[in-house]
Amino acid sequence: MRILKRMIVPLAAVVAIVLAVMGGLETMHEAPPAATIELRYNAIAEGVELALHDATGNRTYALRAASQTRFNNERVEWRRPSLQWFDQGNTKWQVDADQGVLAAAGASLRLQGNVALRQQATAAVSPLTLLTSVIEIDLADETLTSDAPVQMIAGQLRQDSAGMLLDLAEDSLLLSGASRGRHVRP
Repeated sequence: MRILKRMIVPLAAVVAIVLAVMGGLETMHEAPPAATIELRYNAIAEGVELALHDATGNRTYALRAASQTRFNNERVEWRRPSLQWFDQGNTKWQVDADQGVLAAAGASLRLQGNVALRQQATAAVSPLTLLTSVIEIDLADETLTSDAPVQMIAGQLRQDSAGMLLDLAEDSLLLSGASRGRHVRP
């Protein structure tokens, strides 16, 4: 009996310590399932910069954005995106906007809010700026279109139109719909 008493007292002390550490007997019961939260997105990044290169290593595109959110359906949104097209290492066109959305299929990009498209000035080309509220970019065809009003600024010339089609591969710009131009004195 003495041996049994000597074992029970330390065993009871161990059980009391274990229960105290575990928070009491209540933790021995199965807890109810916790509420789960399903996120609409699977990645968020701040200060995004990425560049695409051709097979020879020349930079063809560059994208900068204040932030990027990638959603579960593969859709991507940018805040304050800036996209550049390069020709032989030099910036040829740049477009800036308040926000951008890449479709889930990844073939088209929509920029909206204070969209400004600029052709960089060279010795042969004077600077050209196109302003609109929204622009659709077909990445495969390298075309930029807008059905929203567009203002073209080239030096002292201002041209307003109902829309536009810019073909980067052909290096051509078509202003569509009713157009009106004016010369602004310096």
